[in-house]
Amino acid sequence: MGLRFILAGGLFLGILFAPALAQAQNASMGKSASGRTITTSVTPLRKGMIMRNGKMMEVKGKDFTPLAQARTFPNGATLQPNGAFKAADGETIQLNEGDHVDLKGTFHRSVVVTHSNTTISGDTTGLGKQLLQAQQMKDRLQLLQEKQRVLQQKTDLLQKTVQNKPSQAELKKLDADLARLQQQLAAGEKKE
Repeated sequence: MGLRFILAGGLFLGILFAPALAQAQNASMGKSASGRTITTSVTPLRKGMIMRNGKMMEVKGKDFTPLAQARTFPNGATLQPNGAFKAADGETIQLNEGDHVDLKGTFHRSVVVTHSNTTISGDTTGLGKQLLQAQQMKDRLQLLQEKQRVLQQKTDLLQKTVQNKPSQAELKKLDADLARLQQQLAAGEKKE
């Protein structure tokens, strides 16, 4: 009778908590980001190539146009549209945000300040709390299933004892496992 109660209780808990788990798993949040880059140089770059917002751009005055093909400079340096720069001495450098190359082919590192805006959309009210509760319920359900498995082993062992003398070592081990699981379940209830 006790085992049937445990089995029914575990099944009941699974049915009871399944909607909350499904709701927490189906909850979603959207995130979008946008931004712009500002170089902090004293003299703004008027001509040359600059890595801006992750793209190589050719600067002509105030106009920026994407670099469509590789560019070779008078000093022998080359710059690829992906920002790979090969200096005249053969050194290869990947340009980072704000780095630039002047029209002579000289590479310049730049300090960059990036401003970005992040927008979070979706139902975020209590989402974290719901996910935490769902995880706690999942953990408790796993403990109850483990307890059910140990109780089943104990029942099987006790049924064998009717036919044979019980193994005291196995019985003690199962009792210790049950005590450990009961402590974990009690600790979980205290947290809630």
